[in-house]
Amino acid sequence: MLQVATSLFLDRGFGRTTLDLVAQHAEVGKSSLYARYPSKGALFAAVVSRSIQTMFDHLTPVPQGLNLVQRLQAVGEALIEGMLHPRCVAFMRITAAEADNFPDLALTAYQVSFDGAVLYVLKGLGAANLAAAGPGLTALAQRFVEVAVQPLSFQAAFGVDAALLRQRASACVRDAIELLQEKIAMTDWGQART
Repeated sequence: MLQVATSLFLDRGFGRTTLDLVAQHAEVGKSSLYARYPSKGALFAAVVSRSIQTMFDHLTPVPQGLNLVQRLQAVGEALIEGMLHPRCVAFMRITAAEADNFPDLALTAYQVSFDGAVLYVLKGLGAANLAAAGPGLTALAQRFVEVAVQPLSFQAAFGVDAALLRQRASACVRDAIELLQEKIAMTDWGQART
């Protein structure tokens, strides 16, 4: 059901996708669909959450034996590559377009994506989990996502060519690392590593 809904939202957009159309294409009864997703907004929220989780599931783990700066470079490039996937860009656009109608959904989608990116950075830096990371490393991961990853993903959402953004990704991540040197120096990285 979610796969069919994902395809319909991507092909038709939010406005032209109906629950009846999803039920028809998924070959399920309307009552089954409505029991699980009582509104189009609820279905869209499930689709967006699933899409975000799929992106994070497909990110490659960071190789072992790298120092902190090398790990930041690797996670930054991997996150940017994931965010530039056509499905991710399409859902950023659809979610932004529907933000006035579904502000909670847009905010939730943003927060799930941001939190997932921060957690991926922390895991890439060797933190076993969010609690083990400590406040300094968590603050670094949050700021790193804001400075290194979000600008390129937002540019993609506004139509900048993904191939051009991929070419710039490595340099943008390096620039972000350079900008964050003070935070990097103040992290508790050694204690957070697994």
